[in-house]
Amino acid sequence: MPGGLRASERPSYGGTLREEIDAGESEAQISRLVFETLTEIDGRGEVRPLLAETWERDASMRRWKFHLRSGVRFHDGTPLTPVSAVGALYVRIHPDIHDGTPFATQNLVAELVNADDDWRLTPTSDGLQIETPSPETDLPATLAQRKYILIRHSKETDAGTGPFKIERWDVMKHAVLAANLEYWGGRPFLDAIDAEMGRTARDRMIDLEVGKAEVIELPAEMARRAGDEKIRVETTPAHDLLAVIFPPGRAASDNARLREALSRAIDRAGIVNLVLQKQGEAAAGWLPQWVSGIEFLFADPGGVEAARSLVKDMSHPSLVLGYDSVDALQQGVAERIAVNAREAGIALTASPIVAPAAGARPEHPKYDVRVVRVSLRSPLPRQALVGLLADFATVVGGEKIGLPDSESAEEIYAREKAVIETYRVVPIAHLPRVYGLGPRVRNWAIPAGAAMNGLPLADVWLEREAQ
Repeated sequence: MPGGLRASERPSYGGTLREEIDAGESEAQISRLVFETLTEIDGRGEVRPLLAETWERDASMRRWKFHLRSGVRFHDGTPLTPVSAVGALYVRIHPDIHDGTPFATQNLVAELVNADDDWRLTPTSDGLQIETPSPETDLPATLAQRKYILIRHSKETDAGTGPFKIERWDVMKHAVLAANLEYWGGRPFLDAIDAEMGRTARDRMIDLEVGKAEVIELPAEMARRAGDEKIRVETTPAHDLLAVIFPPGRAASDNARLREALSRAIDRAGIVNLVLQKQGEAAAGWLPQWVSGIEFLFADPGGVEAARSLVKDMSHPSLVLGYDSVDALQQGVAERIAVNAREAGIALTASPIVAPAAGARPEHPKYDVRVVRVSLRSPLPRQALVGLLADFATVVGGEKIGLPDSESAEEIYAREKAVIETYRVVPIAHLPRVYGLGPRVRNWAIPAGAAMNGLPLADVWLEREAQ
């Protein structure tokens, strides 16, 4: 085809994309395909309009007005109005107030108080006004987080405004999404997405190789193996934090020297090279370098000799390190940390944490510390740090670290440094998300920030199968 695209390269509508993803991340992966926020963060880390076309603030930065995009409808056909936008945002943040009855905008009062963020939400003639108790210099960026999706509840299903709508949803098991043909941004290329959750990583690779799936999510440590098997591999920037936490209420959490000793004993580079197969970055800070721009300022906390000097006066220090029993990556990391700790004089035992059966009462935790993996909420430094502080609030709350009040690199660095030096949350590595793609997948592009909120599949299309 001189002067044009080959037929196989021209976008085409139709087809069902079969996807196999991790059950634990299923909501994050799917939610942004169905639900939208007032704003979004693009691949360059800049705030862009989404359901709100424009916005402005007063001089105090406490009163913001957002002007809604016209012509937007929820999947059930209900138009997005100022009143329904206030209600959809409010109910999302407070799901406990939803009693299962159909969402009725006529029953909403004109003014609602958001107790979670201490905001006051008020409908305006063409949008909504948000009043905050203190100046919010970056409220549009905050509203781009998945927490602030607009969702309309009903007895049948939850409706959003996104390019896909829910056809079937079996939590942690299976989801089917259908194209929203009336989407305000233009219908997606795909007719549907069929997402299977919870299959093992090896089974996902087999399904991709035999054509039973077009997109699979893989553990970071399997990226090299997948490449060796000629699978097309795509990775995101590192945006998951792998860490060890000292939960409150244990003797170990009150021993500052022991916490610091374990942090210094961990061979982060060895974990990245051996356990993660070089898919990730050793973490000195909570935020990766590409987000904060200042992680290089944090010194490598490693050092067996420094760890030994901290524990030399302790009487046979010992710890039990818990890890998720179904997570092979956490197990490998925990076992490696156990080796590092013993070299430093800490008797550390890695122990699996088994989730209780449905309906069973959880047992009292039998570990002193545990391995966790937490996803960043934003590619912007302040929002990312605020999100992690919220995730670890029960662990570091007693230290009264506080939240950064501005976007200045100096303040963000000071807050991050202060919480790291408590050694209650010990960063180990920053991990990317890894995906294997089938040969029919076209136009796959995930901007760095977009990957934090799910896969942007509205522009992906499938090459037609040969007849």
